[in-house]
Formats: sequence, C-alpha cells, structure tokens
Amino acid sequence: MMKKYLNRSAFMVATCCTLALSACGEQSTEQTLVVESNQQQSQALEFYVSPQGNVGNAGTQASPFASIQAARDAIRALDASKRQQDIIVWLAGGIYALEQTLVLNRQDGGQGEAFVHYRAVENETPVISSGKAVKDWSKLTTEVEGLPEVAKGKVWVADVTREEYGRFTALFAGDKRLIRARSDRFDGVKPTGYEIADSRNVMHKKDRHLLREIRYVEGAPIRDWKNLDDIEVFFNPVPWALNFIPLESIDLNEKLLTLKFEANAPAFSQNGPWAVIENAVDFIDDAGEWAHNSLTGKLYYWPHDDQKPHDITIPQLKELVRVEGEIDYDGPVDQPVKNISFEGLTFTQAKRSTWHKEQKGWGIQHDWDTFDTGNAMLRFRGAENMLVTGSHFTNSAGSAIRLDLHAQKITIEKNLIDYVGHMGVLLAGYGPGTKDVNHHNTVTNNIIHHVGEIIWHGHAVFAWQSGSNTISNNWIHHVPRKAVGVASPRVQILMKKHEDFDEAAKTIRWNEMDLDVEWSDDTQAHFMPYLHSKNNIIENNKVTKTLLQLHDGASLNISGAGEGNIIRHNYVYDVDYIGARTDDWQRGTTTTQNIFENAGTGIVHKDYNHITNNIFINTNGEAIRMRAFPRQYFKPGSIIQHNIFTKGRRPPYGARNLWNTTEFFATKKGTKPIPYEYLLDNNTYAFAGADDFLKKHQANGVEANSITTEQQQFVDIANKDYRLVDNAQALKSGFKPFDVSMDSFGITKDYPEHLLKLDRDTMQWGGETLLHGGLEGVQANVH
Repeated sequence: MMKKYLNRSAFMVATCCTLALSACGEQSTEQTLVVESNQQQSQALEFYVSPQGNVGNAGTQASPFASIQAARDAIRALDASKRQQDIIVWLAGGIYALEQTLVLNRQDGGQGEAFVHYRAVENETPVISSGKAVKDWSKLTTEVEGLPEVAKGKVWVADVTREEYGRFTALFAGDKRLIRARSDRFDGVKPTGYEIADSRNVMHKKDRHLLREIRYVEGAPIRDWKNLDDIEVFFNPVPWALNFIPLESIDLNEKLLTLKFEANAPAFSQNGPWAVIENAVDFIDDAGEWAHNSLTGKLYYWPHDDQKPHDITIPQLKELVRVEGEIDYDGPVDQPVKNISFEGLTFTQAKRSTWHKEQKGWGIQHDWDTFDTGNAMLRFRGAENMLVTGSHFTNSAGSAIRLDLHAQKITIEKNLIDYVGHMGVLLAGYGPGTKDVNHHNTVTNNIIHHVGEIIWHGHAVFAWQSGSNTISNNWIHHVPRKAVGVASPRVQILMKKHEDFDEAAKTIRWNEMDLDVEWSDDTQAHFMPYLHSKNNIIENNKVTKTLLQLHDGASLNISGAGEGNIIRHNYVYDVDYIGARTDDWQRGTTTTQNIFENAGTGIVHKDYNHITNNIFINTNGEAIRMRAFPRQYFKPGSIIQHNIFTKGRRPPYGARNLWNTTEFFATKKGTKPIPYEYLLDNNTYAFAGADDFLKKHQANGVEANSITTEQQQFVDIANKDYRLVDNAQALKSGFKPFDVSMDSFGITKDYPEHLLKLDRDTMQWGGETLLHGGLEGVQANVH
C-alpha cells in the first residue's frame, strides 16, 4: 500500500530560506515549493489552513481554517463516502503555535487505501512550534545572591512563573537555543562497599540509596540554594550515559548532594566521570546564558548582543504532534491509526525529557531513553503506513521522531534532523515477551547531525526492541553518541526474575516468557525469541564524527539484540573511536561490504558474529578488536574472512591483548586464545611487514589461506577511489568487489535542495560549543 502511494505522489521541492522564528506569524520570502500533479489534486478533497485564518472559516483557499486542529475536526465530520478518497490539508507558511499536543487518532487516518496528507502549500513554509514568547524585559538593577561580578549590569530579567509557562529547561532566542548557566566540572568521591551489577547499577535494593547520593570534594561550586527544584545535576557515572536529575537537598557539612530521583548508576562509580550544576544564577558568566528561579518567578538572561531581549521563547510541549491508535498494552492486539503523511513541514521548539520518581526500571538500554514516553516533536504510537518526508526537525530540546509500541510500515525519508536535544529517530517496541509489533519501518535518505545536544547519549537513529527495519542512505555526522544503535535488554537483566530497578526491568513481560532457566553455557539462546531487535538492515549510510561527547560505543552498534541484523555497505570515516561493534550479548550479526577509514578501531567483535568482505583503511588502532564478555557463553565459529587490511598504527588484530586466554576459556576451551576458535581465513594484508604478522597467526592454526602483499590494492586512496587495481592480490583471496563510489553512500540525488540550504553551522548563542561544529562534507555528499 505504501509503495503504491509513493509511486503516485511525486512532489518537487525547491528553495527555502532559513527559518526565522523571530518573524512569528510572517511568511518567508523563499519557501518550500510543492508541485502536485493536476490529476492527483482533482481526485483529492482539499482543506486549507493558515495562521492568518479566522475561527469559523470554511477551510477553503479563500477562507482558510485558523488551526490544524480545525482541519482535523472537519475531516472527522465528513460522512463515510467522502473518506474513501485522498484528503489534502494544505498548510500555509507561518508559525502554528500549539498550546496543546495535536493528537491524530484512528478516526483521523485515511480510509482503505486513501491517505490524509498534511502538506506545505507550494512555495511556503509552515512551522509547527510550542514556543511561547517572553515579554516585558527590564535591566536587572537589584542585587541577586550568587550572581557573578562579571554579569552585573549585563543581565536582563523577566517575570516567568510556572503557573504561566510550566516547568522548562530550555530557552530559545529566535532560531537558536541558548545555553543554560552551568558550573565548571567538579570531582566527587567514588562510592564503595556495594556489589556492582553488570549494567553498572547497584546489584541489591539495600544499596539503592547510592543512586541518589553525590559526595563532592572540597572546592566544588556548591552553595545552599533555596530553589533546589530548579537546580539540575548533569553527570556521567559511566562513560556511556548522561544523567540529569534535580536536587532534593544539600548538606554542606557532609559535602552531600541528594538527588530527587535515582540515577542509572552511582555517581563517580568509575574513574574519570564528572558532574556539573545547571540553572543557578551563580554560573551566568558569559553572554547568551540564562537561569530561572521558580520561587521568585524570575528569568535571568545575559543577551548575546547586550540589547534588550525581543525574541525569547520557552517551549510548552514535549510532543507537538502525536499519531495514536488504540493500545491494548496487556493484550495481543492493538488497533493502529493508518495512512497519514507529513510533507514539507517544519517542527521546532519542544521540551526535553526530565526524570521522574518512577523512572527507574523504565529506562531502555542504559537509560538512554524512557519506554513509551512522549518526548519527541512527532510521535507515532500505534500506527501503520505513515510517511514523513521533505520535513525539517530542528532547534528543539527533546527528540525529533519516535515510533512507539505498535509501529509498522512507517517511512521517514528525505528529512533534515538537526540541533535537537535528544534522539534523532527512536524506534521502541514492547519489552521482551511474545508481543512483537514494532517492525518493517524505513529510515532512509535523511541528513541527521547535531542530535543529543543536551542529552549527550542521544543517537541519530536508535532501534530498541524493533526489527526488520531498513536504515539506509542516511548522512550522519557530528553526533555525541552513536550514528545507529540497535539493542534489546541484555541477558543479565532478563535473568533477574524478581528485580524491577535495573535498566528496562519494568518493560519485561514476565508472564509471556519461559523463565525456567539458570545461568548455563548458553543462557543467551534461551532468551533469543523474546529479543525483537532482529533482522534490521543498516546499509548505504555515510557516517563521520561520532561519539564526540561520550565513549564506549561505536558509530554502528548492535548490542544485546536478536539475530539476523546486517551492517552492509556503509562508509564510516574519520571517527576517533570505533566504526562498528557487536557488543555484549550479541549474536548472529553480519558486517559486510563496509569501508572503515581512519577509525580509532574498525570493528569491535564479541560473541558469535561474522565479518566478511570489508575494507579497512588506515585504522588508528586495530582493524578488528576481538574480546569476549564476562559470564557470556563463547560460541566458536565466527567467520572473519575475505577482508582487506591496509597499514594501521597497530597490527590488524591482537595488539591490545584483550582476547587472550582467561581462566574461563582455559577451562572450557583449552589453552588457545579466542581468535583461534574463529574461522579466520582468506584475508588480504596489504602493507609492509605483514608477512611476520601473518606467520605468527598461521602458526596457531588460522589464516591458512590468507595472503600478504605490498602492492597497492586501490586505485587512489588519497582521493577516496577504492576500486581495486587490475590484478589486485585481494581477488586471489576471495574478496568480492562491491560498489565503492562515494555516491553509493549517504543521501541520494533526489534529496530536497531546500533542506540542504537550511543547513547551518550552529544553533546556539554564546556559551560553549557542545559539539565540534561545522558541516564540512555536506554539500560534497550531494550528487
């Protein structure tokens, strides 16, 4: 059904200017052009909406509705005979300022094969936003406790109460996000005397108090603030996750901060982590910074231009649009909404997630997000056969798009997602059990960068308990965490039958699972049927500049998921950390026909997965790092064959000695290190000195048919021409040439030009640059 719709709904997008929210209610001078065929228009029922429309208008082009809600309600009022055709809701340019989330449910979808399209009027830019203006600013003339000397005489103040604006954590100036005042990083005391779970959480309930305690050291920027509920602590107790939790109390004598809610692991539990305090006037020490005191109702702001603020807005909603069917959470069958499209729209200025009392146990994969939570500008929850295309998701504190619980045949294509606070695209199904209804979605041909700007573990694309999806031809760069992640709850979580406070523990559908299992040689195989992040295809993506804020991950990362995932034909380059990884408790993934260039490590390999027919160019560390995960059954026979390795700073594998014999493997598998349990053969090592490397490993029974050569295997590495030279030695080892042209990776030629022109280098005023900015290579990826 979706394919039929896509074939008959061609539209062409031309130029569009940079969005300027300060011109609220005014149309842009250069805007999105949507040209629809006369035939399709004549077959469709049309409604028109404009921010300049009036309440009570008829919804015609001459008399447009004043709100999108009015158009939705008009469609609901149609009789059944008129619902059997396509319906187009034309949105004129300007700001659609939402005070409540726009909800589209089952009665709002297309009937039969017909669609309801929410589409930009030709040559115009409709902007859906929840930003609410802050007015009546005055120069701060009174003393405010804690305000730094450098800020005095430069800060402006406005009355902003929670009664009028609600709780908020983000502020915008026009089309840029402002930096909330924050302290310098400070150190703390590492907690001791408790058992650590594999997830780095505490193992036992008796130790849960540690999840709310931060013991800081002398010199930390702490004082006895009175508005503690406004003050948040940002900290990463582990290198792969960021916590952001309000304070409940401060004990200056004990140097103890008590958090309002539990963290995902005890603060400072690993060496190296840090903490900062946000939203205290004490830290307004540069232009563009702000803080809010809800007790006094005062918002303090140091303008970037030292002028009276005039375009400051506060987001009011976490969700702008929610498409929601009827969810039967405990039952087997949901009733989804069907057949809605969003075309050529701009979504901006929504709130971000905040932690809450019942957060613990509902976090998915290291608490990177929260299960079944409304924190994205566009959210599908119980939906099928949807289309999001040619749209811009930008300048927001939360996530861009979520596909929750029941989500199938949803296509997200040709969009620009940039400068959002959390996830780019999140697909999150039901927790482990037999209900598997989040699958067969497509995330393709999108540009995604500068996500996770506030919540640094935000991915560009993350699929949790979601399978048979295609994630392809995306151009992903400058992200604080991963480009693409695929995960399900790991086995060690599933083995805690009576626990509810580790990551994702409350999502597990215990009543649907066979729990009659104890730790054994292969406990993982027992739980595989309940892990629904399986059979995903990650292909043709172009990826660079990943893991810029948090580490212990990879650009393309599969972890604790089901079998059948494929990482195929991606170009991953200039990444300081890892190109691809099959992480803990991961099985049945194939990584093939990829190019890994200038990566810290090409691939980290764990468990039973296959690595075939890849090209490794100038890796800074090992091309493949091989190691097992403690307590995890080692299944031999992983295929590592037909790869080409060029010179790196370290040998292609084995240099870091992370895979040597342990007591477990010595007991179970004899005395040989792990690589010799693999089918490691028919590889090409194309660099000087490779003979010694290969002979060392051949002596231990692997690489019998692998070859070495000092011959250049590629036409022109310096200019990224990775075609094999004539008579390349790699062909003798069984390497199969694949399309290595740069235009086979990333966005395609039909990506909308107007979205390219909306790209820009920064969306902030003042303060630190959270990511290593710059959009080099964007235009080069357009063919």
